[in-house]
Amino acid sequence: MSTIFKNIEGHDALTSAMAFALYELDKKFFPTPWSIESWSQLFHGHDRSLMVALEHHELIGFSLFDLSRADSFAHLLKIVVHPEYRGKGLARHLLEHDLVSLRTVGIHHFFLEVEDDNHAAQKLYQNCGFKVIHRKKDFYGNGRGALIMTADF
Repeated sequence: MSTIFKNIEGHDALTSAMAFALYELDKKFFPTPWSIESWSQLFHGHDRSLMVALEHHELIGFSLFDLSRADSFAHLLKIVVHPEYRGKGLARHLLEHDLVSLRTVGIHHFFLEVEDDNHAAQKLYQNCGFKVIHRKKDFYGNGRGALIMTADF
């Protein structure tokens, strides 16, 4: 696997082709996908970190954080890996690349929500240093709860 990890920084770096590829991957493989408009306006009014994984110039995964630089704080919004590339450690490499990149710009506190029945994601986050701090009932609606996890580096 010759995966390239690339940090997309700001609206000027987000091409319309990349926004569409993010939209397509999100729509196909994430339980709560965003609209094409949300992807096209990804950085408008937001300080975000987007790390993409590319295989032969094709998007195969991404992680996306909302940032609060003043508080040295990041909130994981999404991490998506194309199913053909799951089970090969790509999600962990993707998340680790993003965490390292964020630490180099002064972000040291991280949090996320994960469905309480998504055991694969929970294991990924625990392996990357996250710890469960709270369980929230019905966080996602329809009786779907969440674990709130944090990490400090």
